[in-house]
Amino acid sequence: MSDMAVRDNNGLQAKAYGGRTVAPPVDVFENADDLLIIADVPGVRNESIELRVENGTLTLEAKHQTPKEELPALVREYERVDFVTTFRIPAGIDTGAISAETKNGTLVVRLPKAAAAKARKIAVQ
Repeated sequence: MSDMAVRDNNGLQAKAYGGRTVAPPVDVFENADDLLIIADVPGVRNESIELRVENGTLTLEAKHQTPKEELPALVREYERVDFVTTFRIPAGIDTGAISAETKNGTLVVRLPKAAAAKARKIAVQ
């Protein structure tokens, strides 16, 4: 099941800073119960993150919102860009139980495996 979440950004368009599409850095891990997608989304608030499951894909969009009271920057090394990336979700994932949380600028998306897709031991009689 190691090919379960493959990044699929072909043809993906986003309204991003400077007209660019920026995909956040991600890591994908698999354990016995689920897949984990871990994405860096620095400076993005939870309410600005949108996750969608549609037609076998998971799309992650994160919009940077600059506060109106922000002062003009003297030096700016971090670009304020919108993030977008898409993953194919093959059979074996319980799409109704996908969950996500953020902590310290990192988004963790948990894609639980359906019971039928989990490894199990078979007792020999």
